[in-house]
This record gives sequence, structure tokens and C-alpha cells, in this order.
Amino acid sequence: MNPDVHISGRAFPITEPQPILQSEKHAVSILVARPDVTITRAAYAAGQQVAGPHVHSRHTDAFYVLEGELTFQIGRERRTIMVSPGGYVAVPPGVAHAFATAGDRPARWLTIHTPDGGFAGFIRGVRDGIEVEWDITAVPTDGGLPASAATVALPPAHPS
Repeated sequence: MNPDVHISGRAFPITEPQPILQSEKHAVSILVARPDVTITRAAYAAGQQVAGPHVHSRHTDAFYVLEGELTFQIGRERRTIMVSPGGYVAVPPGVAHAFATAGDRPARWLTIHTPDGGFAGFIRGVRDGIEVEWDITAVPTDGGLPASAATVALPPAHPS
């Protein structure tokens, strides 16, 4: 029996993750793929560049760290932010961003694209060896919006 998630009075069944990329260094699965939101779960080895600098024009790209650490470069000033478990970053349209796993441990996180922006089709295309257009472009010459346009929530420090 699958539990349901209730959102705004509507129920959406929770299904098994759809594996997309699986290798020694990384794994990506789709958890939810809908026109209004796509959620993926990813795991990458330590020291991996996940995504180079890019911008989205029509959707927010958000990240919630489950394990390990991610280092983000955000905004036209390329502000560097390290995010550990329980922290998140939400990058709205027009804000440049890039990220990598940090430190000497692997990292796991959720990525939320809202609306989807074609992301689910894109990563399925990567899996299937098919090029799929989606809402992603190079960083504009002016660098896009400042880092202050993004939302960053770092987890509270744990006492030693």
C-alpha cells in the first residue's frame, strides 16, 4: 500500500523513485515529475563538480542537503556558500549558480525545480542519450541577478 501526499486537498500517490543515472561516482533518481514541480534525489562522490555556472529564466532551482556538503557559487558576484545537512538554497530565475560536492565525503540532496522547466525530460534524455531542450542558458554577460536574490537557509550550528 502506497501512502499519499495531500496538497491543497488533492492526493498524489508516492511512487518508487525512477533511476536516471547510476555510476560509482553519482546516482540521480526522479521522485516526482509533474509540470508544476520536479523533485530529484542525487548522491555524488566527494570532490565532484555537479553543475557549472548557468541561469534559468522561467523556474526556481532549489536544493535541500541531506548528507555531506555542497558548495554553491551564486549570483553575479559568484558568492561562495557551503551548505550542510538541513540547509537549503533556492535560486530564482535570473540568478547564476553552480555547485559541487565539498569536503572529503560524498553528498546527498534533493533538487526541486518549480515549475519543472523541462528538467525531468532533460535528465531522462541524458539517461537515454537524447538531447532535450529545457530552461537553461549560459550566464549573461552582466552576470545576472545578485546573490541576494536567492534564498539561503543554513542549518543551526550544533554544539560540540
